[in-house]
Amino acid sequence: MSDTEWEKIEFQHFINEYSKEIIIKNAPEILYTKKDKEHEAYNSLIAFFFLTGGILIYIALSYLVASIYFNLIFLIVIIVIAGIIDILLIINYIKSNVYIKPLECWIEIFKGKEQDEFTFYCFIYYPVFSGKCHPNEAKNAIFKLYQEQVLKNKIDITQVELYFKISKQSQNKIGYFFQYAEGRSFNDEDLNRNSWKFFSAEKSRDNNFITIANWDHQFEWRNDLEFDFDKLHEYAPWVIQRWNAVNLKPLTESFKKNINWDLRYIESTPKVKPWNDNYQRQTYENPKAYREIEIINEAIYKIIGYEKEINKASDIKEDLPFFKSYFRDLNF
Repeated sequence: MSDTEWEKIEFQHFINEYSKEIIIKNAPEILYTKKDKEHEAYNSLIAFFFLTGGILIYIALSYLVASIYFNLIFLIVIIVIAGIIDILLIINYIKSNVYIKPLECWIEIFKGKEQDEFTFYCFIYYPVFSGKCHPNEAKNAIFKLYQEQVLKNKIDITQVELYFKISKQSQNKIGYFFQYAEGRSFNDEDLNRNSWKFFSAEKSRDNNFITIANWDHQFEWRNDLEFDFDKLHEYAPWVIQRWNAVNLKPLTESFKKNINWDLRYIESTPKVKPWNDNYQRQTYENPKAYREIEIINEAIYKIIGYEKEINKASDIKEDLPFFKSYFRDLNF
């Protein structure tokens, strides 16, 4: 697709010509699960309960044998040391108990061809999440280092394109275009990032919200969940995220530089030509859709090799400094 067919226009320019209401009113409402969270440090929690039980048993035994032998200083030292360890364990668990949720939504506006009194527009909405968690605990730890050293933050940026025909008198919503992951397990590691699909505007009627489909924050429709009983109930409660003038913000080129946009491999140009007859069958493949996964797999091969299977964070604990140095020294 030629970039000249779509022209990015300033957010304020569009508002001056039409209004901000159309942007806010049509921002995609996102249904997300409160079970989307980082891997929890269950070992710390288990150790906390065992150690707490041990402290209580020790205090009880000390009381029972006090008439035979009792050393107050020794008792205090043991309780203080065990108490400090206990506090560190529960703090580590609390720190790991991190929920992933939508933070805000960015938007870019593109102007396309004119047809009679109408002009084609594309609103590219970018729902931004506080992060994402790879189902493989070890790869998740490596991915976090990649984000820290290369991207410089841990947010996850998703993408929903919404197409319109707009005139001074009316606004006709044409449809949506996004990565569609219907039916996949929420923690399925086998991603298809070239699953873009177009949906007519009627698809969103009757509160059929766009819904988070998996840990990579691809999308499906709420009605899809009604046919996926296990996912619907296993990941309940589901929460509706709506956007307003406070959390819906224009995405500028200067801000893109600040967040290393080029290293996120997001194609921020409209991918559908709604003025063509076959636009509803439009497909799209991003040649760099898997680049971030490729980089992480290359790092694993160079530092660990493919012979060793890694699943838990403990499998790579000693290698984490090497991954950190590897990502820090990458030359893009």
